[in-house]
Amino acid sequence: MRDERTIKLLALKEFQLSSRIMGFIEKSNKVLLFFAAIFVIILVGRDVLRDIMRKDYSPPTVQVIKSDDAQAIEQKAKLEKQYVGLIKDVHIFEITSDRVIQEQPYGSSAERIVISSSFGLSENAVNLMFTKIGEQRKLLFEKNALLVEFSPSRDKQTQYEKILSKNVYLVAKYDSNNDGFLNRNDKKELLVSEYDGTNLMSVMDDIRGYEVVDNDIVLIYTASDLDTLYFIFNIKTGELQKLDTAW
Repeated sequence: MRDERTIKLLALKEFQLSSRIMGFIEKSNKVLLFFAAIFVIILVGRDVLRDIMRKDYSPPTVQVIKSDDAQAIEQKAKLEKQYVGLIKDVHIFEITSDRVIQEQPYGSSAERIVISSSFGLSENAVNLMFTKIGEQRKLLFEKNALLVEFSPSRDKQTQYEKILSKNVYLVAKYDSNNDGFLNRNDKKELLVSEYDGTNLMSVMDDIRGYEVVDNDIVLIYTASDLDTLYFIFNIKTGELQKLDTAW
């Protein structure tokens, strides 16, 4: 009886030990599978991120070509038209390009540069086309320039938009900081026109930006090493006044 009881006890201990070993092995397998899954996720995630960075982001490519070569590669510039919208009876298209001819002041040689922009109609909108049914189309600029911002004329005021009797444009024409790009870091010019792009007029150049603060009232702020200067432009009257913001 005692030997039989001993045998049963040993068998029970052996079964318990085997169960513990199997449980340990099962848990170990789960841990290994977990770390293997993490490793696979890291590898796949790295490849996905690499593909995203390669497809969706490419750093700006500086391309500066002397004026002697500009005419030879003019046909390589990629120009596209995209529909922007309708103002009254005028249909507006933006013209985009991967490069423009920069016309420098003082008669210096023109250069071809790649353009980039952090904000605008498109990142490379260089002109606007206005066209009415049955009439000949009109380009806003004779020579392409980077459209940094564009506020179209509006007849009705909303919670977020003011009335504008003219179109307002913020334009960069020259690579003023010589970094090889046209963007909002360059000197900019504020212009206005009628809703159909006619009567284009310069309001102020060498500015930092603008904001429509009231119906037909535009706040203009300029770039300055010492201080920022502010001006108020009345679109209806054409009056430009400086605000006293001295310390």
